[in-house]
Amino acid sequence: MKIIVVTPAGRKAYLELLSSYLLSDDDVFEWHLWDNCRDESDRVYINSLEMAHEKIKVVRVPNVDGTNRSVNKFYKNCNRPDVFYVKIDDDVVYITKGTFAHMRDEAIKNRARYIWWSPMVINNALCSYLIKYKSKKVIINPEITAQAACPTGWGNPHFAIALHDAFLQLVNNDEPIISEDFDVSLSRFSINCIGFFGADALELGDLFCPPNVDDEEWISGVLPVLTNRMGKILGACTVSHYSFYTQEYILNETDILDRYYALAGFVRRHSLPKTKKPPRQFRRRSYLRRLIEERLVKLGLKNKKRAMVELR
Repeated sequence: MKIIVVTPAGRKAYLELLSSYLLSDDDVFEWHLWDNCRDESDRVYINSLEMAHEKIKVVRVPNVDGTNRSVNKFYKNCNRPDVFYVKIDDDVVYITKGTFAHMRDEAIKNRARYIWWSPMVINNALCSYLIKYKSKKVIINPEITAQAACPTGWGNPHFAIALHDAFLQLVNNDEPIISEDFDVSLSRFSINCIGFFGADALELGDLFCPPNVDDEEWISGVLPVLTNRMGKILGACTVSHYSFYTQEYILNETDILDRYYALAGFVRRHSLPKTKKPPRQFRRRSYLRRLIEERLVKLGLKNKKRAMVELR
């Protein structure tokens, strides 16, 4: 079964790094860039990628505006019954070798039981929850919740920095952060990298992702209810997701992205995208939550200051 990777595109500074992984992966038959660009220079860039690489196809649909809701219009193109599709964010900055083939092969084995599959994702709130309680390599000190919008796992940029830093210290070790697989049911999951069968999308039609829904909530949470098929996180393969919008404005002040570029063997050429701070009310809640977490950690460790994320 062929593998086609699809990416809502696309910010040049991130997409260039992602392309180094996808273009070198012989398991990927095609890479479809969904033209949902907000910046015209990004559109020029993805068009240049299509011209330069036979594997890349730019998918265009009418009346898109660069918002998340516009993404829904592209799913109707994921309808080939002979294809396993992997939707991946443009700011995925690391992919374990063989990830997509492993996702496809595991999906074929358990096709009747699951509707979607994901690798273990660094900087994904539910995956961070699993790392906290199951990893033998990483210690996560703050309290985090099993929610996609966890104030720490999703909303705290300083936690994301600490987690990326720990992963970058471990990444040359071939062993996974967590080796187990986990079922996901009745829960929203941030679909930073998610695989599904084109045959399912074709059979479900508009029900696979209706036009006026949050696609992540619908695909990760609603489809399992409607189809009686769960989602599954695969521990044996890992990808690293750079940032949520709640984190990006702080992460872009660090060298995290350039360290991922160095890991891939080249230097970033494109400037970082312009970012906006989240609403002040959200930042204040995040700040107060972080203060409480830090104080609780200090109290529990007899005032010995401890990092948010540590290696065992």
